[in-house]
Amino acid sequence: MAIWVALRPKLRRAAMAFLSINWVGWVPRRLALRYLDAVGLCDWSWYASEIMRQPHAGRADARRHLLDAGLKGGPSPCPLFDANWYGVRFPFITTPLLLLLHYSVIGERLGFSPSPWFDPRHFRATEARRSWKGRLSALGAYLGDYRTGYPHPLFDQDWYLEQYPDVQRSGMNPLVHLLYHGLAEGRLPNVYISPQWYLEAYPDVANAALDPVQHYIRYGAAEHRSPGPDFNARQYVDMYPDAAEGRTGALAHYLSIGRRDGRSFGKRSLGTADLRAPAKADAVLDPVRLPAGVVDIVLPVYRGLGETSDCIASVLRSVSRQPTRLHIYNDCSPEPEVTAYLRKVAAAHPQIRLVENTANLGFVRTVNAGMRHALSLEDSVGVLLLNSDTKVASNWMDRLAAHARSAGVGTVTALSNNATICSYPKFGPNTLPPGASTDEVDRLAGRVNAGMAVVIPTGVGFCMLISRACLEKVGIFDEDAFGKGYGEENDFCMRASRAGFTNLLAMDVFVEHVGEVSFADDSKPGKILAQQIIDARYPDYGARVSRFCMMDPGLPGRIRLTAALWKEQRHAVTFLFTHAWGGGTERAVQCRAKAIADGGSRALIVRPIESRGEAGEVQVVNPSAFDGFEFSYRYRDAAELCELIQAFGATEIQVHHLVGFGPSFRKAIALSGMQHSFHVHDYYTICPQITLTRGSGAYCGEPGPSGCDECIAARPSNGAHDIRNWRVRNEWAVRGAVNVVAPSQDTALRMQRYFGRPVDVVYHEELEAYQAPEPSRGAGVRPYRIALLGVLAPHKGLATVIELARLTTERGLPFRFELIGYPQGEEETLRRLGVQWTGPYEESQLDLLLGQANADAFLFLSQAPETYSYTLSHALRSGKPVAANRLGAFTERLRDHPFALLLDPYDEPELVARELEAWLHSIYEGAPA
Repeated sequence: MAIWVALRPKLRRAAMAFLSINWVGWVPRRLALRYLDAVGLCDWSWYASEIMRQPHAGRADARRHLLDAGLKGGPSPCPLFDANWYGVRFPFITTPLLLLLHYSVIGERLGFSPSPWFDPRHFRATEARRSWKGRLSALGAYLGDYRTGYPHPLFDQDWYLEQYPDVQRSGMNPLVHLLYHGLAEGRLPNVYISPQWYLEAYPDVANAALDPVQHYIRYGAAEHRSPGPDFNARQYVDMYPDAAEGRTGALAHYLSIGRRDGRSFGKRSLGTADLRAPAKADAVLDPVRLPAGVVDIVLPVYRGLGETSDCIASVLRSVSRQPTRLHIYNDCSPEPEVTAYLRKVAAAHPQIRLVENTANLGFVRTVNAGMRHALSLEDSVGVLLLNSDTKVASNWMDRLAAHARSAGVGTVTALSNNATICSYPKFGPNTLPPGASTDEVDRLAGRVNAGMAVVIPTGVGFCMLISRACLEKVGIFDEDAFGKGYGEENDFCMRASRAGFTNLLAMDVFVEHVGEVSFADDSKPGKILAQQIIDARYPDYGARVSRFCMMDPGLPGRIRLTAALWKEQRHAVTFLFTHAWGGGTERAVQCRAKAIADGGSRALIVRPIESRGEAGEVQVVNPSAFDGFEFSYRYRDAAELCELIQAFGATEIQVHHLVGFGPSFRKAIALSGMQHSFHVHDYYTICPQITLTRGSGAYCGEPGPSGCDECIAARPSNGAHDIRNWRVRNEWAVRGAVNVVAPSQDTALRMQRYFGRPVDVVYHEELEAYQAPEPSRGAGVRPYRIALLGVLAPHKGLATVIELARLTTERGLPFRFELIGYPQGEEETLRRLGVQWTGPYEESQLDLLLGQANADAFLFLSQAPETYSYTLSHALRSGKPVAANRLGAFTERLRDHPFALLLDPYDEPELVARELEAWLHSIYEGAPA
């Protein structure tokens, strides 16, 4: 390894010297052209059409034209060779023809690409028949037959040909078509690139008037920018770190590797448009947009008087412009009170058609009878299947029917609290939002999601409208296969999809659903059998549903509805802005969010994902178990970040950290007109090193400005150039806060010293009374088992631990060190000295690990002034003795502990070892050692 490290600079210089020689300059142009033609790099048909503008010119004419032009520095004969792009590396080669020769003979073998759109290594990795072998150019092989491989991971060739069948019919090379015709015509290289979205998301590209597709291919992908709303590059890299290793970015990894491996890529980023309700709902309710005819409501009933009566009453109360007929089918109910009620309500309302089955047919056969009857009526434009354990509200039918008017729509399902993938606020069964009624939720859905629907893989039969055109082409439910129910609507919707129809989820209609009341018997076996039939008939069904859940196109609509409900019910909403680094700050934020929720309010945690000048992206998390959600939000300026705050009706802003947020953060808070509180978790606002430590990890002593500037010059961090401007840049968060909160007195005093304002002290948690350690166990207790907790980094005392372990080994000291966590460096040294560690752990596992370790004492050797330390809390709860450096929050937290030892952080390891031994001996053996 050492030899290789020594040779690497020499080899690099040799390679640069080799590449700086014009090896092809001596080659006659005619000989070069003959060679390039032989290896398949000359496309004379393309040359005649695109360069000469004479599509009917022959091969000889094209060659003659190129030689004449080539001698004068004219174009190359290869449509996928970008001489300007390739020539940047080799400015001493003056003509495109010789640059192409250089690429063919030298460049491709060294891994260079002929243009941003062709990657020879990717082609070789994907080429099936290896037809480029025997040739001297992979590019020539692709030009000869594009079906032999894929030219670039960001060009989805199969998708391009499927999306644009005229290209496939023409027989033209698809990449050549894209570059010379497709891009100009607005065609795209893959399904995920959205040029308009890209320009809106990245103002620097728009302001520079750059072509968005070319910018993404050349630069944006490698910078991990997202190509469009349906692919979140940062999220994908976070989920799959190996995606960051390639040169062409996250999307290239997904298209070439991740998709094949079945990797998901998360939901799209949301923007301001996703938070805004439609401007007007009038168009949705316009009778002109409703189907011209009658919708037949088929309502099967078996049991459940209370649910059935509520359902029918809600239908009768609703007001619709869309003409409807209500058909109630009593499927031989075993409950006499149900039959009596149905007869009574039918007699009172002549518009109800009541059908009583003489025998129990089951759900599928019953609704099939209703659909057959509807199809026999000339004015029927569709059938609405409605379970008897539902409740509808207001003009629900108008909104459902408006979606069905669009051509090609097969089914429309309403949003519900209990409708699997059509559920709100989360997928699966939910109750109604606390304090909200069906009418209220439906009214708000109709307002904030007016006219909005998303495509779904399958409808849900509790409230599903089926268009007449779909019924006539697809047929009714398969009653032979699905018996008494479960799976019949999934089968129908899959058949509808194959017939060219679309299944929609109406985001602007909410229908309450109890679930499995009327036809609840044997539901579990029925579901299992139905799923087996679906899987056998439609092998891709599960993948479709999984993809829908992964992409979750209905999320924006559900979020808008949740925000509207919060505002309607006047909930207090707290925004907690923090970093994305985890650790103690994250734990404190989570505890605060839980306390807010326990108090009946709402909490939203916001973490930065990326920041580019005024623009950026944040992660927004609602941790609620009931209506929780998570999404990425992309903003272009402070006004759009402010819109996020206002969309949920924020009543409080807590700033827990500034790192990762750009200049728009401060401006957004100002635009919101709200005050904020600042919560101290470390010393980021004071020091760009965050921990007030030197490069060695030791406490810096907080020198004056000149000392800080020297530290910054030696260790540039977080974009700081000097300490004065650093503190000026961050002081707004502290000085402008309505109150500042610190988790310890030591932290509060330091902050007050720098910013000159009061700081409140609020400990992160209430600790129970300390427990006394176990009684003295006599001389046999040695060696003492000393546990260290967390990540053992340099500023956490790594060097001191190494020296203590070395002294223990060399002098036979009565210590055995175990790290519950892992070291950050020096692993081999620690292992050689007998220090063991458990590895990373989840916070919830720590108390269990402490119990298993059964340590005699805990040791904290942090060289930095800690602001709190949750790991110390775990150690205190164990009841065992604790030793720590007399620095930061440790001092005040251990001051009254009956079995604590406070060490001087500047003591030499020999003195620390003597103090530890005497202290432990006095506790466990009753007398000084």
